[in-house]
Amino acid sequence: MARFIGNIDAKLDEKGRVFFPAVFRRVMQKEGEEALMVRKDIHQNCLVLYPKSVWNAQLDEMRRVLNRWNSRDQMVFRQFVAGVDELPIDGNGRILIPKRLQQLVNLQASVRFIGIDDTIELWSKDEAEALLENPADLGENIERLLGGAPMI
Repeated sequence: MARFIGNIDAKLDEKGRVFFPAVFRRVMQKEGEEALMVRKDIHQNCLVLYPKSVWNAQLDEMRRVLNRWNSRDQMVFRQFVAGVDELPIDGNGRILIPKRLQQLVNLQASVRFIGIDDTIELWSKDEAEALLENPADLGENIERLLGGAPMI
């Protein structure tokens, strides 16, 4: 399975194209992935890029837990998939971010890709820096979540 790690700055051009980081392209190529699926994150003001296989696994998992015949579950599924776009990687290693998604998360010229295990987040550089600027919170949160876990 693809594992994306890293924090890479890039420039979005006036047409909405951005070079997809080479380190992430190599992971995709190794896994035989050729395109990404993109949607706005459900919690944060960023875009989430999914390799197609990861996206399909996510949909399969949602279908396993959501009841197709329950109106609330069907609405959750509909809302999750409604804003998704496919992003092919062109011959120059670029992806084209749709204008509506750029506007939705306030992407400007400076952007940041953040590898998040099997997905990649795309942030406005300023928002990503603000989000990650207090490392003390990380230690407190890890202690809260894992501090009581037994040693292995």
